[in-house]
Amino acid sequence: MSRAYHHRWTVRMHKVRQWYPSTQEHRLIWRGPYIKGLADAPFMVGEKAYSLD
Repeated sequence: MSRAYHHRWTVRMHKVRQWYPSTQEHRLIWRGPYIKGLADAPFMVGEKAYSLD
C-alpha cells in the first residue's frame, strides 16, 4: 500500500532501535531531523502552543 502525501513537514530527531543481523542485536541510533514528503509539495509550518494551568 502506497501513501500519497500532499505536503512536506519536518520530522524531529528521535531514537530508533536498529536491528543489526550480523551481530544479532538491536543498537540505539538517532535519526533526523529531516524533511518528509514530496519535493514539490507545499511545506507545512505550524506552531504548537501548550497551556499550563
